Amino acid sequence: MKKESTTKIADPWASQPESEETPDTAVAPEDLEITVTVDDLRPEPHVSTGIEYSLAGLQADFPSAKELEQFVFDETSVSLRLKGIDPLKKYEIALAVLRNETIDPKYITGANPYVDNTELIPEDPLRAIPPRDPRLPTEEPMSIFHDMTVPHPDRDMRQLDARVTCQFKKYKDGSISFEIIGPLERHAVGEKLDKYGRSRPEKIVWIDPRTGEQAIRYADGQFSRMGQRLRTLMESKRVNKNSSIWTTWIDRDFTAFTQDAVDNPWN
Repeated sequence: MKKESTTKIADPWASQPESEETPDTAVAPEDLEITVTVDDLRPEPHVSTGIEYSLAGLQADFPSAKELEQFVFDETSVSLRLKGIDPLKKYEIALAVLRNETIDPKYITGANPYVDNTELIPEDPLRAIPPRDPRLPTEEPMSIFHDMTVPHPDRDMRQLDARVTCQFKKYKDGSISFEIIGPLERHAVGEKLDKYGRSRPEKIVWIDPRTGEQAIRYADGQFSRMGQRLRTLMESKRVNKNSSIWTTWIDRDFTAFTQDAVDNPWN
């Protein structure tokens, strides 16, 4: 029986010095919708039930801000932030919401008043994507190639044989770039017991391999340090005996053409 041989794929990230890493910057995820107005925070316009609420009634029935917030939320689906403000003012705000009147949006929050924030699992924010290499051309690339077998830059993820999607672009002046575009993953870190004795993570962190578009080779033929390692990796991936992924799909040769041939190839 013929024994199958396995080739170990080079790890382009292994010896990358820490000084080259881009510092993390907290940003909000791009796909999250940011609420900026009172209407955005109201699930639906409040429909009056015909009940005549009063300050005295609210003060008698709901002595604490939390109870008042929960009652307003049950009646109107509006979440208020009333803790720590003037005792009379918080009842005036609640009464205005119950009467479907406009209030200052700073008192409205998207949080559920029934949720204990101290029991929420904290989540680290996404870091900023590193900026594009300014030495790369601004024109459209001549070719784009995606490879989903590049080893993950994160050491712990590499131990799990995780891979990333890497996008390669070649430009008319000979420049070649790469960009890791994903995947993004949320991982639980640590373990602790909540007040009910249940085990839960200490926090949630993002495993974010995104790099922004960076240079492999510049127009003058010079390779970046990371570019040299990625070229070696992609040359080790064979398409056939005579060519590799690098020569076939990334550093492709394009024949010269005239505009007439582009406009009408049949002449």
